[in-house]
Amino acid sequence: MSAVNTVRQFGVHVLQIYWERRSYRTAIALGTVTSLISFVQFLLMGKFLQDGNTFAGIQGYGGNIISFLMSGSVFTGFVAVSLGSFSNHLQTEQRTGTLESVVVMPVPLARVMLYSGVVGLIGTTVGSVVMFGVFGAVFDIPVSVNLLATIAVLALLVVTLGSFGLAGCGVLLITKRGDPVRWGITTLTTLLSGVMYPISILPGWLQSVAWALPTTQALDGIRKSLLVDADLSQVAPSLLHMAIWSAVMLPIGLVTFSVGMSRARQAGSIGEY
Repeated sequence: MSAVNTVRQFGVHVLQIYWERRSYRTAIALGTVTSLISFVQFLLMGKFLQDGNTFAGIQGYGGNIISFLMSGSVFTGFVAVSLGSFSNHLQTEQRTGTLESVVVMPVPLARVMLYSGVVGLIGTTVGSVVMFGVFGAVFDIPVSVNLLATIAVLALLVVTLGSFGLAGCGVLLITKRGDPVRWGITTLTTLLSGVMYPISILPGWLQSVAWALPTTQALDGIRKSLLVDADLSQVAPSLLHMAIWSAVMLPIGLVTFSVGMSRARQAGSIGEY
């Protein structure tokens, strides 16, 4: 009898999860597409490794496969915190039921989210420096850093992706779960920006799409400034590209966040998630 009750309770629990998640159609759709894209990403990684041990596509970054992948790992950390700090803070406030209280505080919600993002950036920076130091010593990785160029690229990356993240928060205030803006940028970055394999293995038309992305330009600039001592003049194309993206996306992000907040207030759903 206890076994029957256990199975019944398990069935009720599964149904509860199903009906809960069924209402978040955006999140389900994004999760399904993400699985398919992850499969494509591994296929591309396999193609890269199949080329042999010369790795022609990474020669412009020093030619060392470990430093190539490690710099990609550092880059994804900054992408995650720049793109996700705002929405992560927003969802935390929603889950704890404090978002409505935060909204009516004298300090604007956007500023509170900015403080949270700065803390995340500090942690990511410290972690990246430690990782490069430890792994660089253990694996004898050749690193030649131009600090000024690295800081300039990272600063513009943070502003650009922070603008996208702000737009994603506006959408999240309406959808509650499933942020298509954050999902879209993350997916395009992991698939096309050269994190795990060089852009050169992509079809020609897809390379053009990849180089148009701000994250591809940022990763190219970061790898050059971290690994081969590229100065400001050498990463200037990447900086200009990201500056244009920032100029376009910052006002869009602010407007989208404002519209999302207004719609949530009108619907009385600020505290829902």
